[in-house]
Amino acid sequence: MKRITLLVAFFLALSASLLAQGKSNLTISTTGNSNLKIIYAGKKYSLQDRSQTFQNQNPGTYTLVIYQWQNKPTGGEYVKVYDGNVRLANQKHLEMIVMRFGKTAWDESDISGDEWNENYTNPRPHNDQGSGNNNNNNGNNQQAANATQYGEVKKALANEYNEEEKLNLAKVVLKNKWFYSAQIRELAQTFYNEERKLRFLKMAYDFCWDKGNYFTLADLFYNSGYKKDFITYLGTQ
Repeated sequence: MKRITLLVAFFLALSASLLAQGKSNLTISTTGNSNLKIIYAGKKYSLQDRSQTFQNQNPGTYTLVIYQWQNKPTGGEYVKVYDGNVRLANQKHLEMIVMRFGKTAWDESDISGDEWNENYTNPRPHNDQGSGNNNNNNGNNQQAANATQYGEVKKALANEYNEEEKLNLAKVVLKNKWFYSAQIRELAQTFYNEERKLRFLKMAYDFCWDKGNYFTLADLFYNSGYKKDFITYLGTQ
């Protein structure tokens, strides 16, 4: 009996310890006119709209390298302005600001509760080079498709009646652009076979701009097995 009591006490203490372990947020922004390229925890990102917040991070120490586009007499180039570590503390929001000419400033505050923030969306890493890129695209290689581009993609998929070939075509036309979940919904509706529709939605997830809304696409399935497969897939992402 004493042994059982000790085991119960141990597991209660372990549970309390796990509950006490919260999450952290990291925001990186710039006051300059161009976006930044960063390597955070070994993965490469291009900031969107000169600011990006990484939410729900595990507390700990992470590597961080930041490149800023700078105009020089010989032409513009990305210049490394920070190369070090960042320490994310439990229940803290760390903010790093890169000034116009590469200087950095830091601030840390408690994470503020926000009942509206039911879903969080973290940026998607990509394979773009962190430096040595002389194309002045403001560090934004991944952009949401505009109306014309989306219309072309939708037309291309709608005109392909062989659904296996349509999947192969989707691999090509979805590359290098992001799409809103509502647009992906319309593209998925061009598939009548639910197994292929599921494969398309799994493929398209990597190109979704608002991943927090992706779960709403589950109602595209009539077959409960495919719907369950889709939800299970989302749970692994």
